[in-house]
Amino acid sequence: MNEIADTLSHDDLIEITNSSISALIKSDSLLSDLPSDVILEEIVSQIAVEHGQSITLYVSREDEPALKVIVPQNATVIELKKAIARHFEIYQSRMGSKVKISWKYIWKTYDLNYDGILLDSDYSHIEDYGVCNKVTLTYKKKRKKKKL
Repeated sequence: MNEIADTLSHDDLIEITNSSISALIKSDSLLSDLPSDVILEEIVSQIAVEHGQSITLYVSREDEPALKVIVPQNATVIELKKAIARHFEIYQSRMGSKVKISWKYIWKTYDLNYDGILLDSDYSHIEDYGVCNKVTLTYKKKRKKKKL
């Protein structure tokens, strides 16, 4: 084995390793729905879901496909928002997009909505709003408060 590795270039070894990892992930029933260019963070998250430590949520975005987000079961709204930003960052890198998103602007302009309930308190637990595994959240534009 070492003799074969010595004759291959670094790029060849990387390609062989990546294809082997991809084949292992595709053959595993727990990890088979992950993308072929999976990162360690996604594998750990998926395993946490399978062990019941985390839940999967879908964030619906107007004309775009829903974003799959994994958060701990006892996550707060602020932790959910950070997870959405991280998962969107991973999604963008896979799509090759270099567009910078101002999450401060997003959260100032929109609230997360679940079944007509606004997740408007950052430090409340998502389970307090009835959010559970495999539900879909949407963005809802915040109403401007009238100045007196």
